[in-house]
Amino acid sequence: MPCKILFLDFDGVIADTMAAKSEAFAAAFGDHGATPDQVIEVYRRHAGSGREAIFDRVYSELTGRSLGTRARARMTAAYGRRLKLINPALGLFPGVKALLERQARARLLAVVTGVPRDEIRGATERLGIAGFFADHFSATLQAPKDALMAGFLAARGMAAADTLFVGDSIADMEAAERVPVPFVGVGEPAFFAAGAPRAVIPALTDIENHLQI
Repeated sequence: MPCKILFLDFDGVIADTMAAKSEAFAAAFGDHGATPDQVIEVYRRHAGSGREAIFDRVYSELTGRSLGTRARARMTAAYGRRLKLINPALGLFPGVKALLERQARARLLAVVTGVPRDEIRGATERLGIAGFFADHFSATLQAPKDALMAGFLAARGMAAADTLFVGDSIADMEAAERVPVPFVGVGEPAFFAAGAPRAVIPALTDIENHLQI
């Protein structure tokens, strides 16, 4: 069945941002009994959950405790300050802009990310790709990725089977399962071994092998 809507995560899928953002996250997370490498490992599983939710999830997994509201606010603010410094230097993966241009002629594209809405719109405009997307969705504690994708489909009267979500984290795969929509992971097959993605690809530019026109 042809894919009518292609949902795309941003960090690590469209843009080559994960290494820099992982380090910024670990620095903002601080010392809570885990090394920076341990923080980054957990961060990459939960990446894309939303700026607030990801601190909650990483903190809970590493410490076994719930993150307080004030501590979350401090971490989120510190992370945001670091990102303002590094974001202007981050760019697209090779070949992605041409891929998005081709795909926007064939189907609806939507960004579904954990990056705040103003920030993601600014990033796609700076990178010259904003016009390829029907919408930009930013996950929050109140509106996770699965709810955003489900709402997009309901508003258009379209079936989940007519879509594909491409992400690079376990959180992305789990969000796809909750809708449910088919999921393709970007990364190494072993990383997604515990789930059931339709496929795992090394880069977004390989997605065309899994789409029917």
